[in-house]
Amino acid sequence: MKLLNTTNRVFKLLVVAMLVMTAAGLQAESSKSDGTEVVITLQNGLIQAMQQGQKIGYSGRLKLLTPIIQQTHDLAAIIRSVLGAHWAKLNSDQQQAISQAFQENSIATYADRFSQYDGEQFKIVERTQLPRGRILVRSQLIRTDGNPVNFDYVMNKTSGGWRIINIVVDGVSDLALKRAEYNAVLQKNGIAALIDMLEQKTAYIEQSHQ
Repeated sequence: MKLLNTTNRVFKLLVVAMLVMTAAGLQAESSKSDGTEVVITLQNGLIQAMQQGQKIGYSGRLKLLTPIIQQTHDLAAIIRSVLGAHWAKLNSDQQQAISQAFQENSIATYADRFSQYDGEQFKIVERTQLPRGRILVRSQLIRTDGNPVNFDYVMNKTSGGWRIINIVVDGVSDLALKRAEYNAVLQKNGIAALIDMLEQKTAYIEQSHQ
């Protein structure tokens, strides 16, 4: 009986040790992640949306891309960065409202633009280190006409891993464009007008696919 109890204890200790080693291995593997797999996840989703675009329609692309955008982008950080000093002046309800409107418009824009496929493929070009612990993943959308479109992803490390916080398309920063547009509305008409503008943009996209 003592031998059996001792054997059981040894077995349990071995199981615990294996679980700890497995968890440590997964954590180590996660820490080695260089951020490119997040971009690849996004781009694979976009290609899938393009390939199935006409078959599944706008609503299908929206359903397909919503979790992918949420998992690869730090949308909360993006809208905070876009609004800058204005963000701290908003109350919690206003912050929640603008964040929701921004997320819905961002995903709707993806579903609207990536709707048709003509043999395009994404290719990762390089990964470079940026200040403040951020990275830049450079990629290209290779088109059949031979003229690539450059997509550069600025990424920040979060508790959940690397997330996209800006996209530069052929040298044009999406973050900079949004800052200029959103702050112009804020300064002239306030936060309610900005939320209304985003909601109207999203509604227009939805109506154009009906």
